[in-house]
Amino acid sequence: MFSKFHRSVIKTALIISVLCLANTAMALTLQQAKQQGLIGEANSGYVASVQSAPTAKVKQLIDDTNQKRKLGYQQISQQNNMSIEEVTALGRAKAKQKTLPGYYFQTKTGEWIKK
Repeated sequence: MFSKFHRSVIKTALIISVLCLANTAMALTLQQAKQQGLIGEANSGYVASVQSAPTAKVKQLIDDTNQKRKLGYQQISQQNNMSIEEVTALGRAKAKQKTLPGYYFQTKTGEWIKK
C-alpha cells in the first residue's frame, strides 16, 4: 500500500502535527495568566508581570498584549483628537475598574494589590 518512504513521511507529519497541537494547548492566555497571578494591570495602562522573574512565555504574552493595547490607544488618540497620555490614562482607569476579584492591579506607587 505505502512504501517505507511514504510511511516515514506520514509518521513525521503526524509527529509534527501532535507537537504543534501540544504547543498550542500549552499556550497561556492573558486571562489564565491573570487568574494565576502572573500578570496584572500595571499603573501604566498596560499589563506587567507581578513576579520579579517572569518566564519567557509570560514575557511574550505581556509584549503581545501591550503591543495590541498600544495600537489601540494610538487609534483612539487619532480618532478623538486626544493625546496618547489621555487615552492611556483612560485605559488604565478602565482596566483597573474591570479587574476581577482575586486579580492584581498596580497602585500609583507601583505596589501590586489583589482586588
